[in-house]
Amino acid sequence: MPKLTPDAVKSQFSEDAYVSHYAEAAVNIGLWRSEEEVLRRCFKQDDTLVELGCGAGRIALGLWELGYRKVLGTDLARPMVTAARQIAQKLEYSVPFRVADATELAFEDGIFDGAFFGFNGLMQIPGRERRRQALREIRRVVREGGKLVFTTHDRAFGGKPGFWENEERVWGREEQDERLVEFGDILTPSDHGDIYIHIPTREEVLNDLKATGWNLIDDRMRSEITEEPADVLKFSVDCRFWIGSNIR
Repeated sequence: MPKLTPDAVKSQFSEDAYVSHYAEAAVNIGLWRSEEEVLRRCFKQDDTLVELGCGAGRIALGLWELGYRKVLGTDLARPMVTAARQIAQKLEYSVPFRVADATELAFEDGIFDGAFFGFNGLMQIPGRERRRQALREIRRVVREGGKLVFTTHDRAFGGKPGFWENEERVWGREEQDERLVEFGDILTPSDHGDIYIHIPTREEVLNDLKATGWNLIDDRMRSEITEEPADVLKFSVDCRFWIGSNIR
C-alpha cells in the first residue's frame, strides 16, 4: 500500500462530500471567536494577507465581514476554490480565491503583510520536510516583520488515554498503517473515508519554526483564548494557535 502523498490528500479533499462539508461550515459557522480574536490582534484591516488551505473560504469570507479587504484565499484542491468563489459571489463579497500549493508559492518575495493557515491545514501536508518547506515558502512571501498565524492539534491534549503510548509500541514493531509517513500521523475514520492529519508535539512545532526562520510570538490552546459556541466545538476539537514573526 503506497505512502500518503500530497496528491492523495488533494484528491480526497476534492471529493464532493468534503467540499460540501467545508462549504456548509463557511456558510453556517464562519469565523470562530478564537480566530477573530487572534487575527484581529495580528493583522490590520488594510494589511495584504494570504490564506493557505482556505477550503471553501470560511476564514477569508469571515474576515471580509470584519472589514478586511485585501485577503487572498488559496487552496491546493481546485473544487474547494471553486466552492469558495461561488459562496463569495452569492454573498457579493469581493474576496479572490486561487489554486496554490503552500510548498511552492507562485508569489513574489515579501509581497504579503501576513499569512494564516487555518483549521490545522499545515498538518495535512504529509511529511515533516514538506511542512517545513511550506513554512519556508510562507516566510519568503511575507515581508520582514510580517506575521503567520496557524493552528495545529497538540499530542498532549485530547485523544484517548494511552493512545500515543500504544502508537509508539505499534511503530516500534513496524505494524503501523503502511500509508502513514511518520510517527504522529493518524488516519481518522469518517463518513467520507479516512482523514489524514499529523498530530505534533509542541516541541516539534517549535523546532520547525526555528528551522524555517520564524520567531515565536505566542502559542496557546483555543480553549485558553475564549469559549466557543456548540457548533464550533462540534466542528473541531481543541487546537493550538501559533503566532510567528518574520524577523530576518
